[in-house]
Amino acid sequence: MIRVAIYADNLPRALRLAELLADDERLEIFDTRGHLRSIPRNPPVDVVLAAGLLPGDLSGVAPPVVLIAPEIPRQASLRSSIRAWLPEDALPAEIGASLVAASHGFTLLTRDQARRWLKTTAFEHEPGAFPAEPLAQEALTPRELQVLRMMADGSGNKQIAARLAISDHTAKFHVAQVLAKLRAGTRAEAVAIGIRRGLVPI
Repeated sequence: MIRVAIYADNLPRALRLAELLADDERLEIFDTRGHLRSIPRNPPVDVVLAAGLLPGDLSGVAPPVVLIAPEIPRQASLRSSIRAWLPEDALPAEIGASLVAASHGFTLLTRDQARRWLKTTAFEHEPGAFPAEPLAQEALTPRELQVLRMMADGSGNKQIAARLAISDHTAKFHVAQVLAKLRAGTRAEAVAIGIRRGLVPI
């Protein structure tokens, strides 16, 4: 069960969000607040759902945050606690899925956000530093995402195999699949692509 705190610009909105998520058996609504004078920095929850708040209001919040906002600003940073930016009309299923993913350390972007973010990262100021590339044609499986994140942590095949309780051969196969799907020539390149696409939190 994933514990969720809901913070909104007003209490009725916070209560509406809690009601929308009440039937999601993966989530436990631990705290619901509106009209906050200050945002709790370290609430005893796994993830925070925020609505109608500014990114600056969430600075220093320890748990990962899913923010419902009209649009993602150009200056938004994936280095903050915010792990997903959802539109105002996000469906309960989308909100629930984002909360679960964020609680497990993933950073999420919608298709449109990913396209825009790839165009506006710092790399665009360095022409030729990274060739333009399309989004992945074939999505990574949950296990391959695990492997990619372990690669980002510097784990070798044997360490990946030990942590996932699989054989060295299977670990090597998963690494090869990650490289192929990301069209990367090396492990370092795969990690770099994963970070740029929001598959690896930074």
